Amino acid sequence: MDTNFLIDVVRFKIDLDSIGDLIGASELDTLSSVERELRKISEKPSKAGMYAKTALKLIKERDIKIVKSEGRPDNAMLKLVDDKTIIATNDTELRKRLKTAGRKTIYLKSKKHLAIS
Repeated sequence: MDTNFLIDVVRFKIDLDSIGDLIGASELDTLSSVERELRKISEKPSKAGMYAKTALKLIKERDIKIVKSEGRPDNAMLKLVDDKTIIATNDTELRKRLKTAGRKTIYLKSKKHLAIS
Protein backbone atom coordinates (compact mmCIF):
# COMPACT_ATOMS: atom_id res chain seq x y z
CA MET A 1 0.00 0.00 0.00
CA ASP A 2 1.37 3.38 -0.90
CA THR A 3 0.98 6.74 0.84
CA ASN A 4 -1.99 8.13 -1.07
CA PHE A 5 -3.84 4.82 -0.83
CA LEU A 6 -3.46 4.69 2.97
CA ILE A 7 -4.54 8.32 3.31
CA ASP A 8 -7.58 7.72 1.09
CA VAL A 9 -8.52 4.57 3.04
CA VAL A 10 -8.74 6.78 6.13
CA ARG A 11 -10.30 9.74 4.33
CA PHE A 12 -13.11 7.74 2.72
CA LYS A 13 -13.49 5.23 5.57
CA ILE A 14 -12.66 2.14 3.52
CA ASP A 15 -12.37 -1.11 5.47
CA LEU A 16 -9.00 -2.75 4.84
CA ASP A 17 -10.68 -6.14 5.13
CA SER A 18 -12.20 -5.42 1.74
CA ILE A 19 -8.73 -5.94 0.23
CA GLY A 20 -8.75 -9.49 1.55
CA ASP A 21 -12.25 -9.95 0.19
CA LEU A 22 -11.11 -8.67 -3.21
CA ILE A 23 -7.97 -10.75 -3.64
CA GLY A 24 -7.99 -13.29 -0.83
CA ALA A 25 -4.84 -11.84 0.72
CA SER A 26 -4.14 -12.32 4.36
CA GLU A 27 -1.04 -10.12 4.68
CA LEU A 28 -0.91 -6.40 4.03
CA ASP A 29 2.42 -4.64 3.65
CA THR A 30 3.73 -1.16 3.13
CA LEU A 31 7.21 0.28 2.72
CA SER A 32 9.42 2.05 5.22
CA SER A 33 9.59 4.93 2.71
CA VAL A 34 5.79 5.15 2.79
CA GLU A 35 5.88 5.25 6.58
CA ARG A 36 8.47 8.07 6.43
CA GLU A 37 6.31 9.99 3.96
CA LEU A 38 3.25 9.58 6.21
CA ARG A 39 5.23 10.83 9.22
CA LYS A 40 6.33 13.91 7.28
CA ILE A 41 2.76 14.66 6.14
CA SER A 42 1.42 14.04 9.67
CA GLU A 43 3.48 16.96 10.99
CA LYS A 44 1.45 19.41 8.92
CA PRO A 45 -1.54 21.12 10.58
CA SER A 46 -3.98 20.19 7.83
CA LYS A 47 -6.59 17.59 6.93
CA ALA A 48 -3.91 15.62 5.07
CA GLY A 49 -1.81 15.71 8.25
CA MET A 50 -4.73 14.38 10.28
CA TYR A 51 -5.36 11.60 7.75
CA ALA A 52 -1.67 10.69 7.74
CA LYS A 53 -1.64 10.44 11.56
CA THR A 54 -4.64 8.15 11.44
CA ALA A 55 -3.02 6.07 8.66
CA LEU A 56 0.07 5.61 10.87
CA LYS A 57 -2.17 4.44 13.72
CA LEU A 58 -3.91 2.06 11.32
CA ILE A 59 -0.57 0.55 10.29
CA LYS A 60 0.28 -0.06 13.93
CA GLU A 61 -3.16 -1.31 15.01
CA ARG A 62 -3.52 -3.68 12.05
CA ASP A 63 0.07 -4.88 12.49
CA ILE A 64 0.80 -4.12 8.83
CA LYS A 65 4.25 -5.37 7.88
CA ILE A 66 6.71 -2.62 6.97
CA VAL A 67 9.16 -3.68 4.27
CA LYS A 68 12.50 -1.88 4.32
CA SER A 69 12.95 0.32 1.26
CA GLU A 70 15.22 3.04 -0.05
CA GLY A 71 14.38 6.16 -2.00
CA ARG A 72 11.00 7.32 -3.18
CA PRO A 73 8.09 4.96 -2.51
CA ASP A 74 7.01 4.73 -6.17
CA ASN A 75 10.46 3.67 -7.37
CA ALA A 76 10.89 1.29 -4.44
CA MET A 77 7.56 -0.37 -5.23
CA LEU A 78 8.53 -0.86 -8.85
CA LYS A 79 11.80 -2.49 -7.75
CA LEU A 80 10.25 -4.77 -5.13
CA VAL A 81 7.10 -5.91 -6.94
CA ASP A 82 6.93 -9.48 -8.23
CA ASP A 83 4.32 -11.71 -9.87
CA LYS A 84 2.58 -12.40 -6.54
CA THR A 85 2.48 -8.80 -5.33
CA ILE A 86 -0.43 -6.45 -5.96
CA ILE A 87 0.21 -2.77 -5.27
CA ALA A 88 -2.56 -0.71 -3.69
CA THR A 89 -2.34 2.82 -5.07
CA ASN A 90 -4.53 5.63 -6.33
CA ASP A 91 -1.62 7.25 -8.15
CA THR A 92 -2.57 7.22 -11.84
CA GLU A 93 1.01 7.46 -13.10
CA LEU A 94 2.22 4.61 -10.86
CA ARG A 95 -0.75 2.49 -11.92
CA LYS A 96 0.21 3.03 -15.59
CA ARG A 97 3.84 2.11 -14.90
CA LEU A 98 2.78 -1.05 -13.04
CA LYS A 99 0.35 -2.01 -15.81
CA THR A 100 3.13 -1.60 -18.39
CA ALA A 101 5.24 -3.93 -16.24
CA GLY A 102 2.38 -6.44 -16.24
CA ARG A 103 1.49 -5.96 -12.57
CA LYS A 104 -1.92 -5.68 -10.95
CA THR A 105 -3.09 -2.80 -8.80
CA ILE A 106 -5.85 -2.18 -6.30
CA TYR A 107 -7.35 1.28 -6.31
CA LEU A 108 -10.25 3.23 -4.84
CA LYS A 109 -13.12 3.58 -7.29
CA SER A 110 -15.75 6.31 -6.94
CA LYS A 111 -14.47 7.06 -3.41
CA LYS A 112 -16.59 4.15 -2.18
CA HIS A 113 -15.11 0.77 -2.96
CA LEU A 114 -11.93 -0.96 -4.07
CA ALA A 115 -11.31 -2.35 -7.54
CA ILE A 116 -8.51 -4.36 -9.11
CA SER A 117 -6.96 -4.01 -12.56
